[in-house]
Amino acid sequence: MKKLPKIYQNEINKSIKNNKTVYRFKNEDSAHRTIQETNNTITETLAEIFNGIGYSYNIPVNIKTKDKTYETTLVAKTSNNVVTIDNEIIPIKDIISLQKLK
Repeated sequence: MKKLPKIYQNEINKSIKNNKTVYRFKNEDSAHRTIQETNNTITETLAEIFNGIGYSYNIPVNIKTKDKTYETTLVAKTSNNVVTIDNEIIPIKDIISLQKLK
């Protein structure tokens, strides 16, 4: 059998940082996050999160309802509810405050 020539392999001289920030884990430390100050209503903030550039689950939010405070990300929105990445369904009418975190 005839011996074939070697394939050319280029050297990689730079650092590769593919997929550095892909997913936010539930147990991630959130002490370093700050609240972004805006005067938008809840519906305007939801529209900004879901209609903005990028994915909604990459935007951390702080949701304050009459019963509980959530620090999570939003996955889906219906006409009456929002669904978090932790599979919690929150009625929009129960939300007192909705703030995006940086």
